[in-house]
Amino acid sequence: MTSFRMIGVVACVATTALGGAAIAQDFEQDWEGFYGGLHLDASMYSVTTTDPNNSFLNDFPEESLIVGHGGLMGGYNYRLDGNLLIGAELDYTSELAIDDFFSSNEAETTGLELDWRIEGITTLRGRAGFVQGNALSFISIGVANATINMETFEVDTASTELSCDTSTCAKATEDLLGLTVGAGVDWAFREDWIGRVEIQHYAFENVQTQVLNSDGDPFCGETDQCTVGYAPEVTSIRFGVSYMF
Repeated sequence: MTSFRMIGVVACVATTALGGAAIAQDFEQDWEGFYGGLHLDASMYSVTTTDPNNSFLNDFPEESLIVGHGGLMGGYNYRLDGNLLIGAELDYTSELAIDDFFSSNEAETTGLELDWRIEGITTLRGRAGFVQGNALSFISIGVANATINMETFEVDTASTELSCDTSTCAKATEDLLGLTVGAGVDWAFREDWIGRVEIQHYAFENVQTQVLNSDGDPFCGETDQCTVGYAPEVTSIRFGVSYMF
């Protein structure tokens, strides 16, 4: 199931469940105004690598991992005519990391060490939603910025020092831009206290980095053609709580 199909499934299920629960409540939530809160995420974090000249990673496959993390969110809702609502939300999500070792021999004394980190993701999203009593179903789209620190380096356990600075390495430290789309449901479980379930997908641009040897020189010598590309993606299931001011 693709991320976009998952978004639709989560939105439909959450709308049915939370919308039904809101009917029994004895207050009516005013959805217009500012809000702020916290969220916890379970994220599928994946990195696709490319190595055009098969100089280092040799078409290394996509690596993925489920990561638990969290962050902060805040925004503003504006109520339109009827049950329609629009708004904007600023969000920060904490670090995601893949830290793994792939051996190249049976004794597992040599191989590649992966340390692929997104230090944090900041997004600015527009939202459009439909109010049903104390439930708000919504979709969102916006821009995302992520600070990445990707290191892939050769490891020989007989060496006294194992790091990107002492072996052949492909390292990238950059700020990347991307797009994010999502869908979910907000539910007022008490007046001005809002619970949320949401699925959010982030896709970032590919970053190319040079492969360097242990002396810090180009791995391919003067030809300078050995590069590795990193393309991170994140799909998160999010649970949050916010307060409307």
